[in-house]
Amino acid sequence: MAAQNLCKACGQPIYGHYIHALGAVWHPEHFICAACHRPIQSGSYNVKDNLPYHPACYIQQFAPRCAYCGKPLAGDYVVTNGASYHPDCYREHVVPRCAYCNQPLTGEYLVDAWGTKFCSRHKQEYPACVYCGRRIPPAQQQKGETPVCPICRSTAIDTIAQAQPLFARVKQWVGSQGLAFHNLPLHLELTNSTKIAHYLGDGDLHALGVTLSTMHTLNGHELRTEVNGIAILRGLPATLFQGVVVHELGHVWLVVHGIKDLPPWAEEGFCEMLAHRYFMQLNTPESLYYARNIEQNTSPVYGEGFRRVQALVDRLGFAQVLETMRATKHLPF
Repeated sequence: MAAQNLCKACGQPIYGHYIHALGAVWHPEHFICAACHRPIQSGSYNVKDNLPYHPACYIQQFAPRCAYCGKPLAGDYVVTNGASYHPDCYREHVVPRCAYCNQPLTGEYLVDAWGTKFCSRHKQEYPACVYCGRRIPPAQQQKGETPVCPICRSTAIDTIAQAQPLFARVKQWVGSQGLAFHNLPLHLELTNSTKIAHYLGDGDLHALGVTLSTMHTLNGHELRTEVNGIAILRGLPATLFQGVVVHELGHVWLVVHGIKDLPPWAEEGFCEMLAHRYFMQLNTPESLYYARNIEQNTSPVYGEGFRRVQALVDRLGFAQVLETMRATKHLPF
């Protein structure tokens, strides 16, 4: 007599239909999913730890889950930085979007100095702000003006009333650094680039400030130079305005102390070192951006001059450099 099939689950004989699975036989109603405990009626099932599961139950129980929506990941999915995502969740919630057109940045994209990510094509499409480098999309552009972004416009110094408190603050800071002006009254003027270029006498329409002075001579020989004040470009963002004022006050200090025969790189480098020092002490995102611009300037006068003067300050100390300049009328070498 043939051996009777015994159900793996209940141990009772099986008469009629049965299921052969996992190396045993089962009553159809006893071959059940280990997760939902309902019979597995199709021939398809998954196994874990020698227990059967409906395919859907197996996915629900053991499949990795999307780090965004928490639902099981079946089929293709995206893994990034150790996390897994549904492709749609990844595109919608993880892939960065362009700051200007809000499209997903799935291909090549650019990141500006502020960490703003944007489509590469916008570099040619949108002008950069002359003060901070941010791109200016059409809706934010103002016709007939120098490209300035809304962020920089929001703190623009357009009037003397806006400028005076910052001017007073900067003068106080410069004095605290050991640069004395012997109570010299200083006039502050806000003006346009054309007038600054006229004051400079060199046609430079990109200059942001100038020191105003009058040279007194006798028979062609210089008797003295009298500082009248400083002129700053109208409309500069507040932080940049302060740095430009510091730079110009550096020129004022040099004139007041009779330090007049420095080569251009040394004079401009000294003033840029002061502005950099101010920006670093402000320690705001804007001031640190302007400090980096000074550090990375490729100009042989302003950029290289700053790096050479800063190297002296790093080696000798700021106070010692000032004292040597006061005493010798030259930079220490």
